[in-house]
Amino acid sequence: MREDVRFTYGPSLSPDGSEIAFIARDDAYPYAVQATILPDGSVGKERPVNIPVDGPVTRVLHSPDGKWLACEAAPKGSEYSEIWLVTTDPSDSSAKGVNTPSDLRVRIVEWDNEYLAVAALQDDGITEARLVDPFSGTTKLLDRRADAMLVDCEGGYSLMCVGPRGNRELLLIHPDGTWQPILPPDPGSTVDEGVVLPLGEGDEGPPSLVIHGDWGANRRRVMRIDFRDRQPEMTVIAEYGDADVEQLVFSRNKRVAAVLWCRNGVSQLEVMALSRSLRVSARRSIQLPGMVASSPSLTEDGSLLALTVQGPDVSPQVKVFSPKDALGESMRGAQISENTPDHVSYTARDGLELSGWLYRSDDPDEKRPMLIHLHGGPEGQSRPEYHDVLTAVIRAGISVFTPNVRGSSGYGRSYVNADNRYGRFRGISDLADTVRFLVAAGLADPERVAVAGRSYGGFLTLQGMTAFPELFRCGIAACGMSDIQTFYRDTEPWIASAAYPKYGYPFHDAQLLKCFSPLNDADNVAAPVMFIHGAHDNNVPPSESHQMKEALDARGIPTRLLMFDDEGHEFLKRQNRARIAEEMLDFLGTHGMIPSS
Repeated sequence: MREDVRFTYGPSLSPDGSEIAFIARDDAYPYAVQATILPDGSVGKERPVNIPVDGPVTRVLHSPDGKWLACEAAPKGSEYSEIWLVTTDPSDSSAKGVNTPSDLRVRIVEWDNEYLAVAALQDDGITEARLVDPFSGTTKLLDRRADAMLVDCEGGYSLMCVGPRGNRELLLIHPDGTWQPILPPDPGSTVDEGVVLPLGEGDEGPPSLVIHGDWGANRRRVMRIDFRDRQPEMTVIAEYGDADVEQLVFSRNKRVAAVLWCRNGVSQLEVMALSRSLRVSARRSIQLPGMVASSPSLTEDGSLLALTVQGPDVSPQVKVFSPKDALGESMRGAQISENTPDHVSYTARDGLELSGWLYRSDDPDEKRPMLIHLHGGPEGQSRPEYHDVLTAVIRAGISVFTPNVRGSSGYGRSYVNADNRYGRFRGISDLADTVRFLVAAGLADPERVAVAGRSYGGFLTLQGMTAFPELFRCGIAACGMSDIQTFYRDTEPWIASAAYPKYGYPFHDAQLLKCFSPLNDADNVAAPVMFIHGAHDNNVPPSESHQMKEALDARGIPTRLLMFDDEGHEFLKRQNRARIAEEMLDFLGTHGMIPSS
């Protein structure tokens, strides 16, 4: 496979709407570009942004005055990150770094007037929330605590997300350093995003907030927090019983907001107009030119909106349009995919409803070979996105099913928490129930079912091949854990601690971790396995693939290893993804998965 498809994503509009920055991906690591926006709304000639990092750019963000662009990048595609500041002056090629020597991972949060707000994970495991002056390089410390992330800041007030995975809440940090919780405790809820609204002239704080999460509900919703006598009061702004809010962005003047909702994996865009008192005065939906959207960005006055759209046959592309012109209509270029997959629901053995996306190949056989592809996370979600590697598999005559087993996001709070710790065994059995459904429905040849996945999907692939070896013709595990205990030992400490609530704690749950680690049941594997990994993966270290491969090699199970010296936990370079597709097709063909015709 070699398709010269260029991706563009992660846009940032300049405040006045005259410029745009975004990330482009072609043959090299993804990089940042700047461009002018032409009068007709199209993007003009691009100019690359040069920063001294050998690795992918992961985010860009304009300053409120439009003079600076913050760029976040991951050296070698690792889990570490750096932030560099460049000007929007085409004649200025300089770049200023904001990291300190003790920073491991620094994330762009937002601009607070002329200062860049960042969240910096330190080598001692503590996160610092800082404001950075782009001119002098000086910093101001806003907050410092473990297991935390800066969410937003405005006028001296900051929002910090605190707490372990699956039980996160927001704290409001006051200008004097004191803090207070925003909502009463609701165990098992996640409220991790929000915006600090500006205070009116002469108003005293605390300011009002707009936040989103699943506090007090099964679905993520938009809530407003107002303070009376310094005590928070919550009002629901927007919610749906069958959808989760994914992203929320405001124009800088806070008169327009754009909300992306996820309903069964499909994005829906809603634009809200706000009154002078910052209350919602109107809500409208806009049809998108792709089934999945992300990364919305608004201008100062909300007159332009940019976002990334994609679909099964629509590669990720940045689109710019006027919400006012599109209210109640469609974005320019809106289209329905010709290759829309089927959203299919079925039932697990314990009665829980599962679902997934079915991509049918053109193989004339009624019972087609089937590749089950598993998402990462575990809280990820299989969605009708563009996937170049899976497209190559489908074209080769293999149908693809991408399930959302329990533990996936997008189906409510109870569903995403259903595989925590001892619930993991039911999540593993969901994979077997998926195979049995596809076979019983006549969608898959029971003799030609393969399983594949990346990250947690690679882990679940190996779990399925050890727990249900009779179901799979072969398997492909990319960047997957093979032993949770060695994963905890060898990954970054902050990644291990974040995983404890999902998988189990190393001391208290040692026996549980041993029971569902595939390496301990490697003797059960009966089918060939292909491993794919990036050498710079410090999330799931390559040793996880090596040790499982060695265990299978010792038993004479056919294996294959594809290692990339220039990738990390994700495979980002186009030529590497083309090679993955070629190697996967060769592996699947070698083991009888590709139709002879």
